[in-house]
Amino acid sequence: MKRFSWCGSLVVLVLLCSAAQAEVQSNISSIRPDQVNEAAIRKLYADFTAAWNRHDPAAMAAMWAIDGDHLDPDGRMAKGRDEIEALLKKQHTSVFKDTTLDLDIDAVWFVTADVALVDGTYALIGARDPKGNELPVRKGHLTSILLKERDKWGIAASRLMIPAPLPWRED
Repeated sequence: MKRFSWCGSLVVLVLLCSAAQAEVQSNISSIRPDQVNEAAIRKLYADFTAAWNRHDPAAMAAMWAIDGDHLDPDGRMAKGRDEIEALLKKQHTSVFKDTTLDLDIDAVWFVTADVALVDGTYALIGARDPKGNELPVRKGHLTSILLKERDKWGIAASRLMIPAPLPWRED
C-alpha cells in the first residue's frame, strides 16, 4: 500500500509538472500576438492623431467599427461611423479647425484576442469658442474598447473625459 501511494504521488507530481510546463509554453506563445496587436492598436491611434492634425474627419471616422460609438466629455453621443464622421466634421469646421492633438496611449489590455481596452491621455491645443477666442489647452483621458474584425482593429466604443476636481477630496 505504501509503495502504491508513493508511486501514485510520483505520477501526480509528474502530471502536474507537465501541465505547468504546458501552461508556461502556452503563455509564452501568446506574448508575440499580443505584441503585434498592441503595435497595431498604437499605430491606429498614431494615425488618428495624424488625421486629427490634418483635420480629416473621414479618415478619423474610418477608424471606428461600423456600429461603434463615441461619447464626448459633455455627454454628446455619436452612434455609428456616419454620425461620428458628421460630429467630427462639424467640430473641425468650427471650434477645432485650428487645433493640434497630442495623444498618448498609456495602456492596452487584451480582454480576449479580439477585444482590447485602451486607456490614454490627450491634450487639445488651439480650440476656439464660438466668438473665435482661443480656449485653454484641454487635457483629458480616453478609454476605448477596440474590436478586431477581419484582421483589422476598429474602435467599438470611445469615451472621453476631462478630469474635474471633486469637492470632497483633499489636494
